[in-house]
Amino acid sequence: MSKISKSLEHQLTSEFDEVEYPATIRRDRLSLYPNYEVSSHWHDDVEFLLVIHGEMIFNVNGETIDLQEEEGIFINARQVHGFLSKKHFECEYIVVRFHPVLLCATKEIENRFVVPVIENENYPYQILRRKIEWQRSVLDAALRVYYMRHETTLELGAQGQFFTMWEQIFLHSGRVMAKVREMTPQLSQLKNMISFIAENYNGKITLDDIRLAGNMGRTSCCLIFQKYLNQTPINYLTTVRVRKGAEMLMQTDMPIVDISYEVGFSGASYFAEAFKKHMGEIPSEYRKKRRGLKEEKSRKKSSAYSAASSDAAEIDE
Repeated sequence: MSKISKSLEHQLTSEFDEVEYPATIRRDRLSLYPNYEVSSHWHDDVEFLLVIHGEMIFNVNGETIDLQEEEGIFINARQVHGFLSKKHFECEYIVVRFHPVLLCATKEIENRFVVPVIENENYPYQILRRKIEWQRSVLDAALRVYYMRHETTLELGAQGQFFTMWEQIFLHSGRVMAKVREMTPQLSQLKNMISFIAENYNGKITLDDIRLAGNMGRTSCCLIFQKYLNQTPINYLTTVRVRKGAEMLMQTDMPIVDISYEVGFSGASYFAEAFKKHMGEIPSEYRKKRRGLKEEKSRKKSSAYSAASSDAAEIDE
């Protein structure tokens, strides 16, 4: 089995709802995340992000990149990355993320065109701007994937766009050197600690637990988190817990006190305090406001559908 395919089974069962199609396609807003920040993380997928409205600060392996409206970025597999708005300004963006196995139609394609890119340590990311023709073609392909996300032939249509995007990435990966810090063992240790937190955030975790996951001392652990993520290990853990709590507030009817324990807090009051600090409002306000927006969006969609159906009926008559 190839080095790409070896991790596919775990990737499918742990990351995606639709196991037959390992891809994520979505439009998102920074205001939905604690402190307008998507915490640093890593995965085996490759990712394309396009800013629709606003701007954001992106971080890849400790390197900071400013992304403006209509700009995008390609993130190679297994890179530590996150993004935020320091001023808490809204930013809307589209994410197209998929496992490289989708590109491996044959062994030759995998060896010649996929592995050389995802294993290129000098190509952790690529900024994408519309003024450069090949980069514009990548951004346009990502947009086409997003707009076809509800079509019954999504898997077929998206596959073609993925190859279009990857062709340009491959052709330019060897000649465009991304500005990034030299790869060090610290990044591997940081990945291990981030993975440990992601897998165990809902349990009791101490600084010692985190630093042991990275096989280092307390001081080194704190210095690495500060160097690459600009925060302490415990603050990172709290941010992950708040983000998971926010997701549960929106997606479930579970009582807030139960959610607080479910995401690793010792009680509802501590959860509410941390949530208010990171999100700017208490959990109950967040749930009420976000659900109201969701219901309003649903009503508008239903009204638009009814109007379209009425117009169609008049035409038939």
